[in-house]
Amino acid sequence: MPAGRLFLPRRIAKRELRDNNARDEVVAAWRKAVFDRLPAKGVAGCRLLKAYVTTSRGPRRTLYLLQDASGDAVLLMHRPKGDSVGDNMAYANPDFRAAVDKAIATAAEDIERGDFDAIER
Repeated sequence: MPAGRLFLPRRIAKRELRDNNARDEVVAAWRKAVFDRLPAKGVAGCRLLKAYVTTSRGPRRTLYLLQDASGDAVLLMHRPKGDSVGDNMAYANPDFRAAVDKAIATAAEDIERGDFDAIER
């Protein structure tokens, strides 16, 4: 279970958390800490955590980047089933690969600028 904070980079949150209650869903899934783990290819000391979230709008897939040393996590995406990324969050899916690479770069820029919200466990 991740022990650190959850970072919500502003540009990621603006794109991924548009629906009502989406922020609460992402935080609740992180606190519940029931994840499938994936390698974070190209990001040393990190791994991806995938959560399955049930909402009133239908199922969602939420992806976090976990820094192993600190236990801090960063929201990367919160996608519905029916989305080309949300349907298949695996590196074999080229849409997923591209979305993860873009989200990691965007999150890193926002965090470096201090443009994020941090939530304590």
